[in-house]
Amino acid sequence: MSTIVMKFGGSSVENTDRIKEVASLISKRKQDCRNLVIVVSAMGKTTNQLIEMAHSISDVPDKREMDVLLSTGEQISISLLAMALNAQGLESISLTGWQAGIKTYGNNTKQKIADIELQRIHAEHQAGKIVIVAGFQGFDEEGNISTLGRGGSDTSAVALAAALKGECEIYTDVKGIYSIDPRIDSRAKLIPELSYEETMEMAGLGAKIIEARAVDLADRFNVPLMIALNTGMHQGTRIMKEVDVMLEENVITNVSVVDDVVLFNIEKFGAKAEEVLELFNHFSTTDVNIDVISQSFNDDISFTTKKEDLTEVQDIVAHFTNHAIDYKDDVVKISVIGNGMRYQSGVAASVYEVFAKNKVKFYQV
Repeated sequence: MSTIVMKFGGSSVENTDRIKEVASLISKRKQDCRNLVIVVSAMGKTTNQLIEMAHSISDVPDKREMDVLLSTGEQISISLLAMALNAQGLESISLTGWQAGIKTYGNNTKQKIADIELQRIHAEHQAGKIVIVAGFQGFDEEGNISTLGRGGSDTSAVALAAALKGECEIYTDVKGIYSIDPRIDSRAKLIPELSYEETMEMAGLGAKIIEARAVDLADRFNVPLMIALNTGMHQGTRIMKEVDVMLEENVITNVSVVDDVVLFNIEKFGAKAEEVLELFNHFSTTDVNIDVISQSFNDDISFTTKKEDLTEVQDIVAHFTNHAIDYKDDVVKISVIGNGMRYQSGVAASVYEVFAKNKVKFYQV
């Protein structure tokens, strides 16, 4: 194989012992591949700690400065990993997002990748080095440090693989993609192969193993993906264009669970469609992600968003309407995914039976 991009998340590099283990895995992978690019996240919970520090200084931290602050987490990881590889006799070099040529655009803390200038990476490969790139970051058109938002390291890795015309391997603390998060249910089954479409639906509905925009990028540029355990001991889940499966073999492929969800309800707001359009257009321009949206018979508008965006959504909604607003910030979103549900009756009844037996209140959004 000519080029492989290997991405390691925060749990894989949470301390120096884990970083040494990752270096050993990279050393083995190097035997099969001429050019390696390694993308890493910040160590453990570093990003969360940096966010907490920022909010201890200011209730509303400046977003440009948040980009500068949050980018430091990945820089610690890449430098330590380069040291670990060099200590094992493997020439390597760490590059920040801007050194790796990752150009971005958009709003601070939630930027998108515009292009990648590959000259530096190619030069380091020609010198025989393993290139370690800070995930989650780049530089914008004004030369500022930028970050890509939550899960941005996955996007960095896939974008680099697309630009380099290589494959992307994402290593995490589970063996691959399961029918449900095994940390929630020990009966979860590993799924050996998935299509981009299936994976994107799972990711979009909350499966935490990979970001939906990373899968979308892989689909558009036909980047082969593999999700595997960070010990390298198992094959994991391969994601590709076409998967030879029987659609009716399993009614349900996956159950995704998303916590830290906020459910908003705006009374009577749906009576004027132009007002609804204006509100959601504003959400779009500010990069606030609004998820499931519905309108009731009495013109109430309901939608969900992430708890991290609660304050910003409240401010935006209050600016656009004087209608009564209510929200619940203790909501979990559960999605049942599977092509077989199109042809199988009774699936919804079975789901609601589980809710009823466990006395779980549910909302239709």
